[in-house]
Amino acid sequence: MAGWKTCALKPALAFVSGFAGAAIAAVPATAETWEMYTYNPVATVAGARGMARIAEAVEKDTNGQLTMKLHLGGSLPIKATNITQAVADNIVQIAADSFFTGSIPMAGVTRLPMLVRDDQEFAKVSAIVEPYMAAAYAKKGIVVLGSYSYPQQVAWSRKPLTSLAEIKGQKLRVTSPEQSEFLKRFGGSSVTLGAPEVPSAIDRGVIDGGFTASSGLGWVWRDLVKYNYRLGINYVNSLVIANKEAYDKLSPDAQAKLRKTVEEVGPWITATMREDERDLTRKLAEAGIVVTEAKPEAEEQAQKMMASYWDEWAKSRGPEAVEALGKIRAAVGR
Repeated sequence: MAGWKTCALKPALAFVSGFAGAAIAAVPATAETWEMYTYNPVATVAGARGMARIAEAVEKDTNGQLTMKLHLGGSLPIKATNITQAVADNIVQIAADSFFTGSIPMAGVTRLPMLVRDDQEFAKVSAIVEPYMAAAYAKKGIVVLGSYSYPQQVAWSRKPLTSLAEIKGQKLRVTSPEQSEFLKRFGGSSVTLGAPEVPSAIDRGVIDGGFTASSGLGWVWRDLVKYNYRLGINYVNSLVIANKEAYDKLSPDAQAKLRKTVEEVGPWITATMREDERDLTRKLAEAGIVVTEAKPEAEEQAQKMMASYWDEWAKSRGPEAVEALGKIRAAVGR
């Protein structure tokens, strides 16, 4: 009887063993879970949606070898200006980084006010600057996986703002020292704040408004501001960056799939924001925001005012910045 039980159990145990082995094989032996962070506090904006796309696609394409937990801006105790360092320190393994000029000073060359005037020029400028930025990030133990960019940054305020002259006396939120210099030269003052901090600052009167695109935070601020002056002073780009130590732990296949996904999603975010810009600006005007398009003479005045700053800025940031600016000016003819 005992022999029968033993014989009867062998096929069952073999089946269970085989099933368990198959289940174990289905789970990647080197599965990694990364923390992902974006400075965007609103899940519906294109930048945040894009990061969610990256996480979803990578988990699927790697069969769970790499999963990512997305955290929106303000949900972790990481200021937008500290994202570079948070990734370098491996606090989060991957992030969208836009407030990087404090950590990578020469990267501000892409944001010099009135230097780059349209999307085609910005594409040329990005290609010139990307190698410099990748090298600077590498020194911090960070890998640059890709990028996306916002439409031109324009001014928003709760106070009348329909011309360059009305910038005087206003306090606006900026995303870089370069935007601060623009305000200074036209009589305004600046405050650097991460996106999650801006609404309460406007509501409390700490600032009057700030620079962003309609498809950036303009739509989010619609109940707080009343004026939108559409003089595009510069572009703002975001880099998708990863901690190199964490990246190096991934298999070559997972690394390749991660890079491929970011390289595909970055342009999608950029294109989506460009498509949204016109539609959202129209809706904001219909909702009562006073939208004023800048006149050509205002653009010319602003460019003349800022031109001397470009070289001053580069010289203060060293030979690499001077070299990059020279290449950019040659490319855009300014």
